[in-house]
Amino acid sequence: MGLEAIHKTLEEIPEQYRDLYSERNGQFELTGINGVKTQADVDRLSVSLTKERDDHKATKQKFQVWGDLDYEETIAKIDKIPELEAAAKDGGIDEEKMNELVEARIKTRLAPVERDLAAAKAEVDTLSQENTGFKAKETKRTIHDSVRSALVETKVLDVAHEDALALAERVFEVGEDGRVTVKDESGFTPGITPKDFLGEIQAKRPHWWAPSQGGGAGGGGHGGIKGDNPWSKAGWNLTKQGAYAKEHGVEKAAEAAKQAGSAFGSTHPPAE
Repeated sequence: MGLEAIHKTLEEIPEQYRDLYSERNGQFELTGINGVKTQADVDRLSVSLTKERDDHKATKQKFQVWGDLDYEETIAKIDKIPELEAAAKDGGIDEEKMNELVEARIKTRLAPVERDLAAAKAEVDTLSQENTGFKAKETKRTIHDSVRSALVETKVLDVAHEDALALAERVFEVGEDGRVTVKDESGFTPGITPKDFLGEIQAKRPHWWAPSQGGGAGGGGHGGIKGDNPWSKAGWNLTKQGAYAKEHGVEKAAEAAKQAGSAFGSTHPPAE
């Protein structure tokens, strides 16, 4: 008869083998032989494994509600709990304090974006100003080129070109088609070309042109100036200057202007 691994009572075990048994859980198990695993050992291991699997399953089910939440992100949010608790007041949340907190966080998040937007706006403004400056220079150049060509064609005196171009900047505009014409409310006929403009203004600026030869113009004699010199500060008169130049010629007019401390073609009286 072989030895049983487990006996319910000590009396069931032959007396000479009783030292090989130990009492466990109200029964006697064979434990005195190294390497021998009793059914009780196996049962205990099985129970332990089953408990471990059940615990693991329970833990898995418990954390299943977290889904795909990131661990570090979740921890960061948990770290904010004391901050939110500090905002609690009288058992509730102080909405004003909470709004201030939210607003402060929004400003912090938006600060870099606002800085980038400000830098971009400044750059756009700079480029816009540069573009406006380039357009203004191009418009001025186009007007000057067109008017200067008309000045040469209509034989306006060289000394009058500067005054004519200065006036042209205020009178002319460049259309979308690139044509240079007189603009509205300029005091002159709108839409006319520089050449037609010069024909219109000749009566008002006769001194821009050399007097026609004949009729004694530029001929013999000094001509003379009766009364105040029209180029002097006291007698300054553009109409009389033009009339004198037409009657006596450009050279005599230039001499008269020089005597008064001025210059033929000047647009303002001489300084004292």
